[in-house]
Amino acid sequence: MVSMTVVMLMLTGAVVIYAAQVPLPDDPQVPQASVLYYRDGHTVLARLGTANRTDVPLSDVPESVRDAILAAEDRGYYDHRGLSTRGIARAAWANLFGGSQGASTITQQYVRNAYLTQTRTVRRKANEMVLSVKLERRCSKDEILQRYLNTIYFGRGAYGIAAAAKAYFGTTTDRLTVAQGAVLASIIKDPWGYDPAVDLPAAQRRWRWVVNTMASLSWLDNVSARRLAYPDVLSPSAAAESLRGPNGLIVDAVERELSRRGISPQTLRTAGLNVVTTIDHDTQQDAIDRMTGHVETSAGLRGALVSVDPATGGVRAYYGGRRGQGFYDDAGAPHPPASTFKPLVLAAGLGEGVSYLSRWDGSSPRVFPDRLGAPLHNRGGAQCPNCTLDESMMRSLNTPFYALATHLGAARVRRWTIDMGISPAYGGVSSMVDVKGEPRPGRTRADIALGRYPVSPADLASAYATLAAGGIRADRHFVESVTGIGGESWRIRPTATVRVVDRAVAADVTTVLHHVAEREGGPGGHPAALMTGTQQWGNTADNQDALAAGYTPQLATVVWIGGERPGPIRDAGGSPMTGDGLPARLWRGFMAQALDGKPPARLPAPGHVGSTSIGDAGAARATTPRPGTGTTTQEMTLVDRTRSGGKTVALTFDDGPSEYTGQVLDLLAQYGITATFCMVGDQVKDHPDAVLRLVAEGHALCNHSMHHDDLSPMTAAQVSSDLSAMTAAVLAAAPDARIDYFRAPYGSWGSSATVGADLGLTPLAWTVDPEDWNRPGADAIVQAAQERLEPGGIMLLHDGGGDRTQTVHALRTLIPQLLDDGWAFDLPAVTTATATATPTATPTPTASASAHTETPVVPTPAPRQQAS
Repeated sequence: MVSMTVVMLMLTGAVVIYAAQVPLPDDPQVPQASVLYYRDGHTVLARLGTANRTDVPLSDVPESVRDAILAAEDRGYYDHRGLSTRGIARAAWANLFGGSQGASTITQQYVRNAYLTQTRTVRRKANEMVLSVKLERRCSKDEILQRYLNTIYFGRGAYGIAAAAKAYFGTTTDRLTVAQGAVLASIIKDPWGYDPAVDLPAAQRRWRWVVNTMASLSWLDNVSARRLAYPDVLSPSAAAESLRGPNGLIVDAVERELSRRGISPQTLRTAGLNVVTTIDHDTQQDAIDRMTGHVETSAGLRGALVSVDPATGGVRAYYGGRRGQGFYDDAGAPHPPASTFKPLVLAAGLGEGVSYLSRWDGSSPRVFPDRLGAPLHNRGGAQCPNCTLDESMMRSLNTPFYALATHLGAARVRRWTIDMGISPAYGGVSSMVDVKGEPRPGRTRADIALGRYPVSPADLASAYATLAAGGIRADRHFVESVTGIGGESWRIRPTATVRVVDRAVAADVTTVLHHVAEREGGPGGHPAALMTGTQQWGNTADNQDALAAGYTPQLATVVWIGGERPGPIRDAGGSPMTGDGLPARLWRGFMAQALDGKPPARLPAPGHVGSTSIGDAGAARATTPRPGTGTTTQEMTLVDRTRSGGKTVALTFDDGPSEYTGQVLDLLAQYGITATFCMVGDQVKDHPDAVLRLVAEGHALCNHSMHHDDLSPMTAAQVSSDLSAMTAAVLAAAPDARIDYFRAPYGSWGSSATVGADLGLTPLAWTVDPEDWNRPGADAIVQAAQERLEPGGIMLLHDGGGDRTQTVHALRTLIPQLLDDGWAFDLPAVTTATATATPTATPTPTASASAHTETPVVPTPAPRQQAS
């Protein structure tokens, strides 16, 4: 006990001595501008200073606005003496277990910005804590809060709340409303990411959190909080500090990247940093000259150019528009890539065992089962009934690549492209899936092969750079190094690289695209890979997007041209613009100039991966899908009605069982409801107790395949083996189980409906799909279910496959509402002779399993636009 006391006294003494050695300066540090350099480390790209600031007294800031900022940043501000012990403990716990969480009070934030550097060291953090306590002893709480509000960075070049009020609302501080104050409070954490002009959904979610926090603290009454609406926010303007011209968008990108690495936008503008970027001066200037000289001077056109070093992921040139910082960035914004996406689909096919010399039906038009009768055309009606994927790429045929995506599964293709460098989301919304208002929101269709889903030119350049690097993806970045005026350096992690595509697969894609470059013309003297693309404008003879994308081993570049407004784009002669026109000429000229003086790099020899026997050349396609079901067998009827009809609904649950099944069963038992559970064999093996409970409580079972793979391309024997393996898994968990129904994964049937019926399983469809995969919360699921409900229909929900918390919450509201409205719950009709579940074949692994399986494809009508 004595020794412990001595140790504590020694530690206390050490802390006191250390604190005495850290003096609190009389005045804050003078903000100093930072400099961004080109990659040579000497040529200045931009300077960032602190010009936009006006101090106001705390009395000018409405109390409700102060409350909003305290709720967002430090709700216990008036209760602590500079440090939050609870926050420090929470951060320490998170850091101990591999997380990362800040513990800074408003006092600490101000001290860090006013007196210290931003380097993340133990010594700096210790100094910050000591100075925070000392500042609290010297100044009142109101004085510290006033200093904080006048110096914190709100984005858009605005320092302090007065500048922020003007930048976001065009008003003075004293006129700010509580809703506007909550907007400013929500922005402090991430001045770029929570700017509503950048990401409105994220900004609104953060704003609602601030408002709800104020209500929970009784700083805003609950009624007012619920009624409060997100206020109108001004669009960003070219403020005095903003950088005009194309390089301003590079500054925005650097700011975002440094923020992700722990260097805040405020630090970037006040700490006198020297930032060396990856941008090459001459290459960037050439990009600007070409784009402004050939695109921006044409009425109604705008463009983007992104060039990436495949070996490092460093951006060498970046043009997203001529106006500059804070304006729309076409290089980072998604646009339909059209046929420039086909090389990524080809890479997916090669990775899944398909040879680029395999033969496919390139006839035009072609009718595919999942297009519900809408024919798919090749540009100009081009025909090639027996065509290799190599030739199909050179001729930019649509039908073979659509068939390839159908064979692979569109969701699987999406997974491959994300691995190669395409972002999984833009602005918080999933990429490469149907959005609200399109046929199947949240699902990927085979139209991904046509490049109809928008992706950014920057991401497309990264994906092409992955192929140029032999299948190794290097994270795209703009920053090489950061140093402070005192010589301190910020540790910049080495570029993350990972192999995502086999080297031989990348070599085969390069071989095919080299054939395209030889046909269309490459950058003189340098062997290259190239693909062009054109997105049609509606059902017209005009086009809305035109692209050229390609690479050498040293550089990957994408050029995009579109319109100032949605609509047709035309070349200087008044003809519809195409990718092999102006974009290709810009690409060739830019690449030739960027590679001038560099020795030509040899392209890799083809790896000849995959099988040439895979392909559908000459395949008969006489069957027609039944609308709304996706079946390709005319005589097979899928059940989508309840047994009793009338005002009944059958609840059907997919993709389980899972950890959520118990919660679903508790709800159903509470109301005496019997439902149908479509189960996946892999999930059955993981949750055998849930299967036992399903059987014991009398719920109907549905075979949803063994591994949730797309069954449509499988042979009848493969489908039978898959379904039998699933049945065996159920019987292993519950020997007395009985399976009455079958539903194909993704709703894509192929021969599986007939096979399922032969096994005594009723093929099961649905009429009500509230899309609980992607709805933003339980209320949205409930609303969608009510809007689509029809008497005697089957409602599809999920108790497996991801976070299904919101589905359970939705059921707690939906079930009593339906009962109150007079609905009854029933099971689906049965059309086949049911039998006790008994395996009819020896279970074997399905041949289509892959690590690239993702959200299922659902057959839907095709879009009107076509790509080439």
